[in-house]
Amino acid sequence: MMAFPITELLDERACYEFLLSVLHPKGLRCPVGHKVAAGQAPHMSDRAPVVDYRCRRCGKVFNVFTTTFWRGTHYSCRQVVLLVRGFAQGVPTLHLAKELKLDYETVLTRRHG
Repeated sequence: MMAFPITELLDERACYEFLLSVLHPKGLRCPVGHKVAAGQAPHMSDRAPVVDYRCRRCGKVFNVFTTTFWRGTHYSCRQVVLLVRGFAQGVPTLHLAKELKLDYETVLTRRHG
């Protein structure tokens, strides 16, 4: 079972860094597989810390969730971490949805997706 360092994941930036390390252990890449260039500025940062990058080689726009199960999500990094933690611990979907103030059907779909 995966252990989640709860006390280290209380802020959004820490959750982003955790997700980045878990979802992209070899570093963030575009959907085609090109690495983000060192020092590359984000394409869009209106959802910081989740920022969109435009690949300098192929032009595709992507972020930490793009090639994962969480692609297209509008959840915050904190919500994603707490959902995954809850799923891993077997917390009932209704409890998670209420606790995180999320739509039950959406959480259920994610759980069984």
